Amino acid sequence: MLPVSPGSRVHGWKRHAALAIVLATLSACASVPARQTLTPVDPNTLASSQTLNGAGGAWPDATWWQGFNDPQLDALETEALANSPDLLAAQARLEKAQAVDAQVKAAMDADLTLNASTSETKSSLNMGFPPQFQAFLPQGYWNHTRITLDANYDLDLWGKSHAALKAALGEAKAAELDQAAARSDLTVAVARAYVELNRLYDQRDALSDLKRGADIKLDLDQARFDHNVDPKDVLLAAQDDQQQIVGRLAQLDGMIRLQDDLIAALLGAGPDRALSLTRPQLAPADTQTLPDDVRLNLLARRPDVQAALQRVEAQGEGLTYAKADFYPNLKLNAYFGIEALSKGGVQNLFDSGSDIGGFGPALSLPLFHQGRLTAEYKGYEADYDAAVATYDKTLVDSLQQVADAAGKTQSTAAQAQAQQARIDNAQQGYDLSKARMASNLASKIDVLTAHARLIAALSAAADLKAESYADRISFLAALGGGYSQ
Repeated sequence: MLPVSPGSRVHGWKRHAALAIVLATLSACASVPARQTLTPVDPNTLASSQTLNGAGGAWPDATWWQGFNDPQLDALETEALANSPDLLAAQARLEKAQAVDAQVKAAMDADLTLNASTSETKSSLNMGFPPQFQAFLPQGYWNHTRITLDANYDLDLWGKSHAALKAALGEAKAAELDQAAARSDLTVAVARAYVELNRLYDQRDALSDLKRGADIKLDLDQARFDHNVDPKDVLLAAQDDQQQIVGRLAQLDGMIRLQDDLIAALLGAGPDRALSLTRPQLAPADTQTLPDDVRLNLLARRPDVQAALQRVEAQGEGLTYAKADFYPNLKLNAYFGIEALSKGGVQNLFDSGSDIGGFGPALSLPLFHQGRLTAEYKGYEADYDAAVATYDKTLVDSLQQVADAAGKTQSTAAQAQAQQARIDNAQQGYDLSKARMASNLASKIDVLTAHARLIAALSAAADLKAESYADRISFLAALGGGYSQ
């Protein structure tokens, strides 16, 4: 057996110590937890082929409200798009998202900073220097000046910076889509308020006709009471009927004013703007049908669905961002400049030999951070799952809205057709009662009763007309409100 020198023992101990340190370091490194996140719903798995069956309809364009052929509505929509606080807020959110995107993009560039400092500095003489060296050490306060250009660049070995950039781009795109959705919501809200205003005016017309009949009936009952034909309770009942109609007319006038105020608020204007609104002049509402490619292109025409999908992708990049924190990070650092220590000024700062510099890599490795990094990663997983759940709900809701709008349009059209038959019958009964009265076969009371039935039928038809307008708006909104990528 060969003898082992003490030096060999020392070197062997150092190698074993170095290996132990490496192993301890590796065991202390954080390990990435297994990903456990939701999977977005595949639109193709949501059965809709029978419900969303194309029927040769057209996709709405960006100015779909012009199909109502009402110049005042066109002007209101234009004003709302220019001044609405909701749309201005959406624009501000978009600009903020774009600013964040620009910040992240700039952070990926090499960082270069000019640093300069000067101070009066006194160093301790009791730092373990031999007594014979103390005479060469600076005594008292000296001026210490340093001017450097410092640079660093992150090599982004694990794609953390690129993931942050993709996430910021996704959020900016989502904000842009939010703005498109806000635009659609605003135009829909203005159109619905305008249609409701039109319904109130139609209801007032019908009620005014009914009041004219009630006035005539009251005059007749008053005359019959004056001639002792009918008792006073008949007259009082007629007076009550008339006052009920008067009260309903006053209520409608108030509702019209409130609707005018609502439209003014949607425009981002004060209540005085409502005073200039006139009665709507809407063209008849056409029955809407689904486009042939509705199932193929619906999702691409819904900005809310696209925004939700963008946020899922952005949160997915957030997972990549968080995952990179588990791995070593490598940066390149460099500095170049001048530095000097002088007595009473900076006179030797620019002398030969004052230059300084350094260049090299910097490695950081997460040690004993498993709990914190895992918790952060789980937080990003929760954000991703929330984005997936929002997307799934938005997707399902969009399909439901189209199906509801298509079904409601057909239902209202069928009701309107049935109501027209009621109007025809009521009109015929009214005409017959007038003819009978002309032949002294019916009284004026009979004519007024038939007229009231006709007014009731016309009033119900006015409600269905307003409903058909609202159905048309809902239908166009469900198809994306004219948005296209």
